[in-house]
Amino acid sequence: MSSSPESRADLTLAAAVRLLAPLVPLLLREGVSYPRFANALKKAFLDEAPAVLLDSAIRVSDSSVSTLTGIHRKDVREWRSAGQPRPQARTLSAVMTLFTRWSTDPAYCDATGQPRVLERKGGPGTFEALAASVSNDVHPRTFLQELVRLGVAEFVAGESDGADDRVSLCADGFVPKDGAAEMLQLLSDNVGDHLAAAVHNVLGNTPPMLEQSIFAGSLRPQSAARMNALTRKAWKSVFNEIVREATALSDKDAGQDDADRRIRVGMYFYQGPDLKP
Repeated sequence: MSSSPESRADLTLAAAVRLLAPLVPLLLREGVSYPRFANALKKAFLDEAPAVLLDSAIRVSDSSVSTLTGIHRKDVREWRSAGQPRPQARTLSAVMTLFTRWSTDPAYCDATGQPRVLERKGGPGTFEALAASVSNDVHPRTFLQELVRLGVAEFVAGESDGADDRVSLCADGFVPKDGAAEMLQLLSDNVGDHLAAAVHNVLGNTPPMLEQSIFAGSLRPQSAARMNALTRKAWKSVFNEIVREATALSDKDAGQDDADRRIRVGMYFYQGPDLKP
């Protein structure tokens, strides 16, 4: 007797488990137990349920949410009565924008395209001007302190009096050295938007979003290392071009009534053992 074919729900669940598997070691190492994770996941299901119901033209109620999610109506009622908004992720956008602009804007780079050492204060081409080009709501000193704290910028002593009157970048990518909170924020932002693009496509929404990858197996370690270097070189080339265009469009669109879109463009490289059949 042949087994019954897997349902679409079964296939989707299996795919979701595979997606979560790499996250489990992080959760366990950081002391997040299964019951705690499951409880948080319950709230995530409840938070997303109303949008799914409305998209299907179904009235949002305790019963409809309970039926869709499989969560007991008592829990649904408590969740709806609490009325607590979903906690907003701490944003790093302004600091990352400043870092990116410093790394790519010709006004702050030398003839070879490398970020220049900047005078802290003064007119055009200084760190003060760079900070003002990103936000007038954050003091340049605050920006600088955060970049230094994250380990991606450092003070450079002046030639005359030795004062810390110049600053330079000391990292080629926005990967904080000691900021666990920032690293986790980048993880959730980058992987979250990548996953959202893939889900958009699986659901058949249009237009489809770019979400592709290249796979090669049976490679020796030195071959994998060579591909890592090639990928980084390719990313650096396209990174500068995309950032320049995105910065110009962001500056142009800022303040417009319909300027409510965000984009995230990424590239990743991973190497690990071949998957067993």
